[in-house]
Amino acid sequence: MPPTRLAFCPRWLIFVHSRLLVLRGNFHRHFGNLSGERREYQWAVDRFSRAIEIDPKYVAAYYSRGVLYWRELENWHRAINDLTRVIELAPHWTEAWLNRAIAQQRRGNFEAAIADLETYLTLATDPGWRANAERQLELMKAVNAEKTSKQA
Repeated sequence: MPPTRLAFCPRWLIFVHSRLLVLRGNFHRHFGNLSGERREYQWAVDRFSRAIEIDPKYVAAYYSRGVLYWRELENWHRAINDLTRVIELAPHWTEAWLNRAIAQQRRGNFEAAIADLETYLTLATDPGWRANAERQLELMKAVNAEKTSKQA
């Protein structure tokens, strides 16, 4: 629906439309993973972006697009931006902290990644993911210390 037509739509219709767009985006991402076609990922980004456009506070759309950016498209900057928006809208969304830490790490910003992992560990309740995050945190601290000592 064009944005001009959305102004006349009831809120419930905008809600449903944005959720359907994210569902379609998830399908495209899945098909991209199956086929290896990058265009499927771009279509997924387009659907997630459209959902955000019509519902700017739709946290799951930002999250899905952010994870897609870092995992499949290796666009760390955009991933960090989207996951930061998730954290702004829903600071309790623990997976956003973890995924942003990974995107920060991939981008080479170990200090920010360490800070995000430490925050994640204060919020997380899943013991399996906590253990994984603790291992990642120790590795990142070691790499960061080594990097710092080489620069000195």
